[in-house]
Amino acid sequence: MKRKIYCLAVSLGLIVASCGSPEKMKDAADQIKVKCSPAVLEARAGTIKAKITVTFPEKYFHPDAILEMLPVIKYAGGEVPGVAKVLQGEKVKDNNAIISQKGGEYTQDLTFDFIDEMKVATLEVRPTLIVKGQRLQFANDIKAADGVIATYKLAEVEVAPVINEDAYEKTVEESKEAEIKFIINQAIVRSSELKKEDVKALEKFVADALKSSGKQTVKELRISSYASPDGAENLNEKLSANRGKSATDALRTSLKKSKIAPGKDLVAVEATAEDWEGFKELMSASDIQDKELVLRVLSMYNDPAVREREIKNISSVYKVIANEILPELRRSKLLATVEVANLSDDEIKALVDADDLEKLDVEQLIYAANNLYTDENVKVKLYQKAGESFSDFRAYNNLAALYLAQKKASDAKSAADAALAANGSDVKVKNNAGYVALLQGNTAEAEKQLASAGLDESKQGLGYIAIGKGEYSQALTLLKGSKNVNEALALLLNGKIDEAATLLAELNSAKAYYLKAVIGARKSSESDVLDNLNKAFELDATLKDASKKDAEFAAFWPKIQ
Repeated sequence: MKRKIYCLAVSLGLIVASCGSPEKMKDAADQIKVKCSPAVLEARAGTIKAKITVTFPEKYFHPDAILEMLPVIKYAGGEVPGVAKVLQGEKVKDNNAIISQKGGEYTQDLTFDFIDEMKVATLEVRPTLIVKGQRLQFANDIKAADGVIATYKLAEVEVAPVINEDAYEKTVEESKEAEIKFIINQAIVRSSELKKEDVKALEKFVADALKSSGKQTVKELRISSYASPDGAENLNEKLSANRGKSATDALRTSLKKSKIAPGKDLVAVEATAEDWEGFKELMSASDIQDKELVLRVLSMYNDPAVREREIKNISSVYKVIANEILPELRRSKLLATVEVANLSDDEIKALVDADDLEKLDVEQLIYAANNLYTDENVKVKLYQKAGESFSDFRAYNNLAALYLAQKKASDAKSAADAALAANGSDVKVKNNAGYVALLQGNTAEAEKQLASAGLDESKQGLGYIAIGKGEYSQALTLLKGSKNVNEALALLLNGKIDEAATLLAELNSAKAYYLKAVIGARKSSESDVLDNLNKAFELDATLKDASKKDAEFAAFWPKIQ
C-alpha cells in the first residue's frame, strides 16, 4: 500500500516548510518579528544608528529558500536603503547565514545619514524571497521603528564677539633731558653750559608747560648730580651736593627770565658721591685698551678706595681714563617730566559730530567708537576710518564684532578678513573670525579659529560645534555657566534632565519653552508639553510645524493645536 504524506497547517498558522513551497514564506510574513534598539530612532552628529533583531519562528524558513532582508528608512518624499542581510535555508549551497527549520534570529547594526526630512520616518525591513534565481517581493515591509528624535538640532548659533581695547590716554607724560658738565673739583655752572642746545630745549619745554593754561602740567624737575670716582669720597659727596644746588639755582634763574618759576615741590634733587655705575657704563661702551681689566677690577672690589687704587695701578690706561671718561662723570643730569592733557570726551565728540575725523588719531577714533557712542552707524564710521587711515587691525576686528552682533555675516566676514590680514595672530581677531565662519556654516574653519583663540567667549561656539558633532559631554564642559538654551540642551543630551529643567526655568525664549515641552514629554506630562509649546508658538510661530514633526511629541501630536 502506497503511503501518502500530508502537509498540515497547525492551529498557530505555522507553515511546515519541509512540506510546502518556499513561496509560502511570503504568506506568513507576519510571523517574522523585528525589534529595534532604540525603539524610537535618534539622530546624533548627522547619523542615525540602531540595532535590529530579526526572529524567525520554528518551521518558518524553507530549507531551499534564500531571503534578503533590506533595512530601509522611509520618509515623505523618499527612502534610504541600508545594507541588506542575506539568509539561507539549510539545503542552500551558499555562504550566507543559515536559518534552520528550528527557527533562529540575527542582529544587525545599522547606520544611516540623517537629513531633516527624516524626523517623520519609519525604519522598516523589506524581505525579498529568492527562489531558483527569481526575486519575489513580499506584500509589505516589516516596521521596526517609528520616528527619529533629532533634539540636538535645537542648538542655536550663539555668537560671542569681542572687541579690542583702545590705548587712548587722557593724559600723556612727556619728558626731556639735558646735562650740565663741571670742571674737576668745581660746582660752578658755567654760562657756556646754560647755552647748550639741550639745556635751552629743556628750559623751553618747562616754560611752555607752565604757560599752557592747564593743558600741560609740570610733574617733576629731577636734578641728579654726580662726582667722578676719583679723589676722597667725603669731598666728592660735598662736591656732588653742591653741583646739584648750583644746577637748580641756575635753572630757576634762567626760567625767571621768562617770569615763570616752578614751585619748590616740583624740584627733586639727588646727589651721587662717586658715579661708579656711570663709570662702568662708559668704560663698557669705550674702545679703551685693557678696558676688560678695568671692568674686572670693578667686579672684584666693592670698596671705592680700593677700586680707585687698583685702577690707578693700571698705569697704561689710567691717563686715558682721566682724559676721556672721568670728565663725562662730573655733571648734573636734568630731567623734566610734563603731563599733557589729551583731547577730552567733549572735544572728541565735537570733532566726530562735525565729521572732522582727520583731526583724530587712531586711538581717539577707536576710543570714541568703543566708549562715546551707542549709535551703531557712528561706530561703523569711526571703525572704518581708523581701519582705512591707519590699517589698524583693532578697528577692523571691532567692526567685525559689531556686524556679528547684528548677525550680518557678509559684512562681518569682510571686516574679519581685513583684521586677519592685518594681524592674524591676535586671539580676539581669531575669535571673531571663528564666529563669522560659524554664521556662514563653515564649521571646520570656525572650530579651527575658535580653538586657536582659546578665549572664554570662544567656548560658546565650540560648545555649539561639539553638540553638532555628537560630543555631548565635551559640549557640556564648554558651555558650563553660559546660562543659555545651548547649555540647557547639553544638559538634556547628557541625561541631566532635572538640571536642564532648573536652568530652563530662568529662560524665556521660544527655544527655551520648546525644550521645557520636550522635558514634559519625556516625563509624560501632557500639561507641561502643551502649555510650554503654546508659549513657544507665541514667540516663534514656525515652531508649531516643527513640533508636529518632532518625534519627542509623537504621543501628543493629536492634541497640538
